[in-house]
Amino acid sequence: MKRAVNRQYSWYRIFAVLWLLLIGMQWVDYTEPLWFSETTTLVTVTLITIALIEVLPVTPPWKWSVKMIAVVLGWRVVLVVTGAYVPSGPFFPDQLHGMALHFVPYIWFSLGAWVLFELALELLTGKRSVLLFLAGNILAFTILDSFTSYYLWQNVAWTVFAGLGWLASLHFRNFQLKYPLGWRRMRSQPLKLAFNILAIFACILLIGISMPTVSPVLTDPYTAWKNRESASGTGDSAALPAAAAANAPADRGRDRLDVQSGYSRDDRELGGGFEFNYTPVMSVESPVRSYWRGETRRNYTGEGWSDLGQEERDYELFHENSTGTLPFKERAPKTEVMRVEQTITMQNEEVYPVLFGGYAMTSVELLDEGIFSANMQWTAKEKELFWLGMSQALSSQEQTNRLYPRKYKVVADIPVIPLEEVRGATYEELYPGKQDKEYLQIPNEFPDRVRELAQQVTAEGATPYAKMELLQAYLRQNYEYTNKPDLTRKKSKDFVDGFLFDIKQGYCDYFSTSMVMMARSLGVPARWVKGYAPGSQPEPELVQRNPENGMAYRVNNADAHSWAELYFGDYGWIPFEATPGFDAPILYDEEEDVPALAEATPPEETVSQANPGLMDRLDPATVRTVFLLALAIVVAWVVYHLRSAIYYGFFRLRLGRPLTMSEKAVMETLRIVGKMKRRGFERSGDETLRESFARWKEQEPGISAVLDRLLREFEQASYSPQAFSVSQWKIVLELGHKLDRMTRKRVRIPFLSQS
Repeated sequence: MKRAVNRQYSWYRIFAVLWLLLIGMQWVDYTEPLWFSETTTLVTVTLITIALIEVLPVTPPWKWSVKMIAVVLGWRVVLVVTGAYVPSGPFFPDQLHGMALHFVPYIWFSLGAWVLFELALELLTGKRSVLLFLAGNILAFTILDSFTSYYLWQNVAWTVFAGLGWLASLHFRNFQLKYPLGWRRMRSQPLKLAFNILAIFACILLIGISMPTVSPVLTDPYTAWKNRESASGTGDSAALPAAAAANAPADRGRDRLDVQSGYSRDDRELGGGFEFNYTPVMSVESPVRSYWRGETRRNYTGEGWSDLGQEERDYELFHENSTGTLPFKERAPKTEVMRVEQTITMQNEEVYPVLFGGYAMTSVELLDEGIFSANMQWTAKEKELFWLGMSQALSSQEQTNRLYPRKYKVVADIPVIPLEEVRGATYEELYPGKQDKEYLQIPNEFPDRVRELAQQVTAEGATPYAKMELLQAYLRQNYEYTNKPDLTRKKSKDFVDGFLFDIKQGYCDYFSTSMVMMARSLGVPARWVKGYAPGSQPEPELVQRNPENGMAYRVNNADAHSWAELYFGDYGWIPFEATPGFDAPILYDEEEDVPALAEATPPEETVSQANPGLMDRLDPATVRTVFLLALAIVVAWVVYHLRSAIYYGFFRLRLGRPLTMSEKAVMETLRIVGKMKRRGFERSGDETLRESFARWKEQEPGISAVLDRLLREFEQASYSPQAFSVSQWKIVLELGHKLDRMTRKRVRIPFLSQS
């Protein structure tokens, strides 16, 4: 009796081992950055080895012996291959003793994983225990994802998938033990059963992929506490440049880094990961939303952007005085501007190389008490205002303590872009003369496949601006935003090439640099700009309670940002935003009565992009493939269950009228006869249906009654003058289903039909 029961659930044992192994591998994936690579390999080999042996048809005493031998041999192979152990002497006892010396830090992890795997396999035998086990795993992963720097939603997704599979397998096993006759009938149609299960999983996938990403309505307590803690900081510690992350150790993009977001000072080597720093930088009173522009770069090196010292600038020494008007060159003749005042109040003690403001500043006024003049350098071409320091009115001690203005006001001319005009302007109209080569600079070793990708993406664009819109959309839609890109994917030496073809994920520096260089490869002048995103404004309700705080934009180090500016001849420089989750605030002249800036992504959405869910981190091509595959399964399932309606609908279209019940009965009978022929019931061309059925009854006596009833209905539908009723048509359908079930054994697949 025990052996019979074992045979009954042997298939379940195989699936239980599979689901448990899948869940166990999620923990191996989580611990991989924490362990030595040898330890990870040992644990992986151990789990796979015992899982494979577990499903073998071997009695328990022998199975344990095989497991012990296989695991020990696996340990030896891994330790030798990885160089952790050099064998010497005979296997027993010298080599076993030598391996035992490596129990710590290698073998004991794999031994512990083995014990946990065996315990879980023996203890998780009921639905309640499996559910508790799954809930514990999912809860542990979500806590680790929330309270550490690890992103574990992919692990959660795989755990949920394995859990659903395990619960489905457990349900069928219980059904098998409780209803053996029903199981025997279900077992006779394994493909149909598997197809229905696949359809259910496909529906779940379609719902999950199709659901839009929604920002949380409420902030969880931990995030609120962290943000409050960051916001209450004194600002004494300098925000480290994001570019410095390139020198930090990267481990699959999930490493714990001390590098924090902030205004970058060194852009020579871009890349790496960083942590978001929410300490305040400044508040900006402005009637319109802007990017707070800092510096530009134009010389791309293949790793990043060269220093200012390697770029020629036409500096003009500027002393801030009562008027504060900046020397300004000719504006873009075909673009109007909106003049706005912006008051910047710094919230920390940092010394920045530039004064920030909207594009482009026309004047500046220092508002600090006791400051009457300061030295600055203005570059009219790049629209940068470099800060050199105080020049008078303060004592030396005061100047030392106040090296950067705490409050200043700028007047900025914000371009109002005539979108339809510039979108329709051809290359010859935009660039009639010789172009400025400095904004078309490309290194000699710049990969050709980047140029080819840019041409392919923009092929449908008729004008330069239309091509740039296609390029911007491509980068936003096909690459993942994350503050911790997986640098282990990178193979190319070039920063842009590595992002586009290897890493395929990153933050603003990756997207903006790629936008600039791909635009240049298409002959459109471009430059790289860094500064700050707009920041956030307080809620109107808070302003009503505390009107003294005003509606100033609050900018913190997490808002540090970079973007691209592209040159379109007489229309001037226009910002382009290729980073997902950000929208460049641009004025367009075709908007309604009072132009308003394009809405930027709220800060909550920007932060949520830094912690993307599984679907956000998956490659878009993978998501599309999964979506189409799941959709195909669901469509196939629907077509299969509606095949009769589709079949007769096709004939209705051919005839131009609905089929009568008798016509349907005749056609259904002939369809059943065709299926019987494919299952080995032969019929010659000159036989009547009655003669064929008579021979089939001799061949398979068990179907005689069904064939007789079907023949009677067929002859009545074919020859009787009486109308064929709907109930009779349903009888023909039921008889066809019966014949299908009774003759299915002729095409049964032996492997799938075994217990």
